[in-house]
Amino acid sequence: MKSAALLLLLLAMPLFMPAQSLTEFRWKSRVILVFAPSLEDPLFLKQYAALTAAQEELRERKIVIMMVTPEGVHENTGVFLPESSSEYFYDQFSAQPYQLELSLVGLDGTEKFRAKNTVTPVSVLLELVDGMPMRQREMLQGTGNRSQINSKDPTPDIPDGKN
Repeated sequence: MKSAALLLLLLAMPLFMPAQSLTEFRWKSRVILVFAPSLEDPLFLKQYAALTAAQEELRERKIVIMMVTPEGVHENTGVFLPESSSEYFYDQFSAQPYQLELSLVGLDGTEKFRAKNTVTPVSVLLELVDGMPMRQREMLQGTGNRSQINSKDPTPDIPDGKN
């Protein structure tokens, strides 16, 4: 089971970004913080699998994920925050060190959602983000959505009548 978890971590590294504080993400990215008691925790493994499976939808909404454990780094992939950063985030979010907690932080740097000791369906997180005023604006402007990511013209070549 431990090797499967490490394999998942390695495959999803681009989705997860380490940081010392959230200020570098403010106005650029939304952040999901997953406070995990351990790599072997069953709830953590389910939450991690759900987030990994929704990688594209999360990326469309400018969401990055940071994994936080009480002791900091458990392996050398860089997916988990180092111990000093872990302490900072546990203090900043008043997270309990040995339970699963998930926190969604908006573009403005404030916490928008918190779940404790439960696996949060990604659909709930996506609906919350899609209901946020800044996300509504992004969708109206066409930024951060699939149509802009795939910028090829979806219309077929139509002859203009000129030869």
